[in-house]
Amino acid sequence: MATVLIVDDEPMLRQMVREHLERHGLQIEEAESGQEALEFAHRVNPDLILLDIMMPDLNGLQVCQALREHEATRAIPVVLLTSHDGLEDRIRGLDAGANDYLTKPVQPGELLARVKAHLRTRELWEGLEQQQKDLAQLLELSKAVASTLRPSEIFHLIVERTAQLVSALRCSLVIVGEQEKGYVVASQDNPRITRLPITLERYPEIQEAIRRQQPVVVEDVSQDPLMAGVWEVMVPLEFRTLLVVPINLRAKVVGTLVLRMARSSSPFDTREVQLCQLIGEVAAIALQNAHLFESLELANLNLEQLTLIDDLTQAYNRRFLFRKLEEEVERSKWYGQPLCCIMLDVDDFKEVNDRYGHAQGDVILKELANVIQAVIRRGDVLARYGGEEFVLLLPQTEGEGAWIEAERIRRRIREHSFPGIEPLLPLTMSLGIANYPLNSITEASDLLKLADRAMYAAKHAGKDGIACSWAPSGTSD
Repeated sequence: MATVLIVDDEPMLRQMVREHLERHGLQIEEAESGQEALEFAHRVNPDLILLDIMMPDLNGLQVCQALREHEATRAIPVVLLTSHDGLEDRIRGLDAGANDYLTKPVQPGELLARVKAHLRTRELWEGLEQQQKDLAQLLELSKAVASTLRPSEIFHLIVERTAQLVSALRCSLVIVGEQEKGYVVASQDNPRITRLPITLERYPEIQEAIRRQQPVVVEDVSQDPLMAGVWEVMVPLEFRTLLVVPINLRAKVVGTLVLRMARSSSPFDTREVQLCQLIGEVAAIALQNAHLFESLELANLNLEQLTLIDDLTQAYNRRFLFRKLEEEVERSKWYGQPLCCIMLDVDDFKEVNDRYGHAQGDVILKELANVIQAVIRRGDVLARYGGEEFVLLLPQTEGEGAWIEAERIRRRIREHSFPGIEPLLPLTMSLGIANYPLNSITEASDLLKLADRAMYAAKHAGKDGIACSWAPSGTSD
């Protein structure tokens, strides 16, 4: 709503102007002196000032000159109100910096027409000023991309400036991989994030932008049907409005800019969406220069993953576990989501190796990993910690959900018939659960230590059971 300041020492005239303009949806403020008008203009910066020439302290011409001398008030349109209709008065007013004038007594129809005309001019002027600022920012970003900065520095600069330009609480740059995978390569609220893996199926707004190859605006995450599958995760967060801008290169979406903000009453406007689209084009150049989207890069990722697999069980190895643990804890901090870790250890496995040999023990461990993989959910991560110990990471999982999964694994292992060790049946496991966030967890390794302690608590409680770090207790049947 536009704000109009009426400055006149006659209360009746101010009341007449207020009543007429308020009926047409304008917000009216009043001042009865020139000094009061200047103070209000510097404090509020109204969209238009209706200014009487004849006033007891500072007259309208002096007020107009003072407004034009300061950068903050220079662009406010001023319409002088005068009881004299002489040419000399008009010239003096225009020379003082006024944009227009009206002769008293003011005619309501002419008043409204003049006010609307100057408000349109002010809106166009502000639009041009904003466009100039936006173009200057884009030019600066383009220069940065063309500079010798490292890709991570460029990506962080892009998200930082984008968040500033549209007043977003968070802006992230996500590159799109294969098989519903994505990577957060920059987030303005956490400079340490450089390549955080995410599963795109958990982000329907990103999937929709990729599918449509057009920006997606979610005005309210608690109301939009697109977000129905993730309401439970998103609604408790401070974010209400989302904007996802696809980054296109050679007719293919290679990434997205994801912006989140708390406001829901005023979603992203056309200017903000278009600006982010232009920034997306700059980001596409940055991604191209960094070679993050090339098939060769993805192939290198696959080759690297081969070095992270345990040769025997085909579960992930310790090297991958520690890296993934750091990423998942970081992601939990970033999104405010829970994370659980389960330590699993085969009970009395030394007897298997002693009685049947290590070769048969390896067969059992391999089958054991297969049984666990068949039980766990998609997105959970199983790694061999060492010997007969395994670790399971459960992203976005509360302690109760982790206990249910641990109990499902425990029962499945106990009921499974492992070949060649019938005299020792049933084979059992002890499991320990730790969850994040807890006050005692400050580093990713703390989560693993707590799960390990809980697992030993399950051992001491009689084996073939589960213990939780927040309330250790064994469970068996």
